[in-house]
Amino acid sequence: MLPKILEFAPAIAFFVSYKLTADLITATAVIVGACLIAFILNYVLFKKVSRMQVFVVAAVLLFGLPTVLLNDPQIIKWKVTVVNLVLATAIGVCQFVLKRNPFAYLFGQEIKLPPELWFKMGTLWMVFFVLAAGLNVVIAFTLPQLFGISEELAESLWVDYKTFGNAILNFIFALGCGIYLLRRYPALFEEVRESVKDRS
Repeated sequence: MLPKILEFAPAIAFFVSYKLTADLITATAVIVGACLIAFILNYVLFKKVSRMQVFVVAAVLLFGLPTVLLNDPQIIKWKVTVVNLVLATAIGVCQFVLKRNPFAYLFGQEIKLPPELWFKMGTLWMVFFVLAAGLNVVIAFTLPQLFGISEELAESLWVDYKTFGNAILNFIFALGCGIYLLRRYPALFEEVRESVKDRS
């Protein structure tokens, strides 16, 4: 439970600080500090950190520190786009260059699927991450021109999207992929449950 709290606490701290101050620079400074604290606590308490946690902290520092030091709130808005493009690129390189499907590597022991279906899942997620990267650009930089709203409202909407919207889209897409797999392989759920039971 505590690891999950540490995982989501920086994003919540960012959201709350922005809503209290309406200042993206302040909120960015808060998320940078919160990410570092959560990372250190996670290492001290559990003696390990995942590669994803390292990636997230690196991304926050890469975009957060210049945002604060240069006093430019536009910089942090690129974080969601760049992270999604990095994930899409990683899948593409693994799948098309290294000929090694990342999803089969991560979940192949628990989920037995034919190689062509792992390939399809990888391709779908790669396309999804590219589209999510583009959507963030639209929300972060073009809402005033598209809908005639103020820069302040557009910034607030982007903060809402960054904190919750992108994660919700990921969840919905993952759920859709899960439903698709279960329809193609009805016995899949039982296999995963048995695999989890054997490990516990």
